[in-house]
Amino acid sequence: MRDFSNAKENVNISAFDEIDLQDYNNRRLYLNAVVSCSDLVVETTVWQDVITGLAANILRYNREDKGLPVGSRKPIIIYINSPGGSVIDGFGLIDVMINSKTPVYTVNLADAASMGFLIFLAGSRRFSMPHSQFLCHDGSTSGYDSSAKMRDRMEFETNALNPMVKDYVISRTNINSDLYDEKYRVEWYMLSEEAKSHGIVTDIVGKDCDIDDII
Repeated sequence: MRDFSNAKENVNISAFDEIDLQDYNNRRLYLNAVVSCSDLVVETTVWQDVITGLAANILRYNREDKGLPVGSRKPIIIYINSPGGSVIDGFGLIDVMINSKTPVYTVNLADAASMGFLIFLAGSRRFSMPHSQFLCHDGSTSGYDSSAKMRDRMEFETNALNPMVKDYVISRTNINSDLYDEKYRVEWYMLSEEAKSHGIVTDIVGKDCDIDDII
C-alpha cells in the first residue's frame, strides 16, 4: 500500500492495510471501504490504487492459468464491503473481471453500494451474506472547475456514462428498463432477499450455499 503518513489528520484509511499472504496466494482479494475524508485527491488516489491492484491480481492469476481449461481453473473471490468510488476506474476493473477466463466470484460481506454494487455485478457467481445491503443509484457527479467544464462533464455523464451503466445493470440482472428508470432518481437500497429476486445475487450464504463455498 502507498504511504499516507503525510495525509491530513482527518483522513480515515480503512482499506486493507495488509492482505494476508495466504489469502493472496489462494486468490482471495478484498475491496473494502476505501477512504472517508474531504480531500478528494487522497480519496481518488486510494480508490485508484485499490482498483488497479485488484485488476493486476486478476490478470496475474490468468497468466498463471494460461493454457489450462477454464473448468479446471481455481476461482478468484473478491470480498466486497465498499461505498463505491469512480465510475471510470470501477469499469476498468469490471472489464478485467468480465473478460477473465479464470472465474471471478464476488461476495458482499456487508455493503455493496454505488460503484461497489456495479463491481459486485461483474462476478460470474455472486454471493451475499444474509443481512448485507446493496445500493443502486445514479451516483454523484464529478463536475468541477468552470461552468463550461462542468457543462461538458454533465453532458458526457448524461449522454455516455449513464446509458452505459443502465445497459450494464440490465445485462447482468433481471431488472428491466422500466424498473431501472423508475428507480433511477431514488436511493434504491435492498437487502439480500430482494437483491436475489432481481437477479443481482445468485447465492445467499446459509440459505442457497454453505460458507465453505466462499472460503
